[in-house]
Amino acid sequence: MEFCMKYGDTNFIGLVNAEKYKAFVDEDWEFEQLLQHFREEMKDSNILVFQMTTEGIEHSWTIEVLVGATIANIDCYRRSEGYITVTEGKLFLVDYDCLTMSAQFKDEKIPDENCEKYLIELNNGVYKVEIIQFYNVDQGEHIGSEKVNMLINFIEVRELGVNPDKLFWCSYI
Repeated sequence: MEFCMKYGDTNFIGLVNAEKYKAFVDEDWEFEQLLQHFREEMKDSNILVFQMTTEGIEHSWTIEVLVGATIANIDCYRRSEGYITVTEGKLFLVDYDCLTMSAQFKDEKIPDENCEKYLIELNNGVYKVEIIQFYNVDQGEHIGSEKVNMLINFIEVRELGVNPDKLFWCSYI
């Protein structure tokens, strides 16, 4: 399946279990507080958050989603892996607008109206997630693939691994 995230702030993109993720932070949250919230929810395997640009460039990201693929060593801009739990047969890709609005307002839901179309249906369980970014938006260059900007591959596993203590590719604390 393939998505194109066309609207919203895509400086950060999240992969979220909407049923488990605790979205609200504070009506007056500070940026560091939001990053800490993301880190805590990543530890609980409810969300994975990726900083897509260090320059603040918004981009329409083309994202290919695979399940159970074997991905050999391929050229790419950067690559990481994390773990997430699926409980209601679905995950969503969400943009920074969706994440921040739900962090500030208790009545804002994840996904919002814009991001609800980025539905990824999966069997319930635990997944290792391989994330490969081909497009370096800050430099305007593709490495490896020009067809898609990013690839997300889900591999079902028996046990959760440990997610990093910071957002993927994050240039902040």
